[in-house]
Amino acid sequence: MANLADLMTPDVPRLSTHCTLEDATQAFAQSPLDVLPLCDPDGTLLGVVTQQDISRAFRSLGELANSLRAQHLMNPEAPSISVQDSVEKAMAQMAIHQTQHLPVLDGSTVCGMLSSAQIGQADTRVNIDELIDYVKLPTDPTQAPSS
Repeated sequence: MANLADLMTPDVPRLSTHCTLEDATQAFAQSPLDVLPLCDPDGTLLGVVTQQDISRAFRSLGELANSLRAQHLMNPEAPSISVQDSVEKAMAQMAIHQTQHLPVLDGSTVCGMLSSAQIGQADTRVNIDELIDYVKLPTDPTQAPSS
């Protein structure tokens, strides 16, 4: 079975807190991704920014959008996954949070991004029982599946 390190895009551009929207647009132009992590100077994930967020800001604000920083548009509640987690857990996180991209963390540091397309293109056998366990919402929060 493939692991997340084999499936993810490593060494993705990281946006910083002082990154302008123009800087972010250039980072997206150099990346195949449409979601990028926004990190502190140590590489700790603070949130994610999408190309759609930036496009929406320019459509709504016009030139005023140039005064914004990427951190103003980031989603600080974005889900993430550990590089040690299973493909099933990644799929469950994507389903639960209705997202197609997850930052992959080594500890608290971003080490890559994973997309649903990367999972779909991989020759990955999925343990359906494990996937169901992750997606089930427990009635008792202390009964959440452990990784």
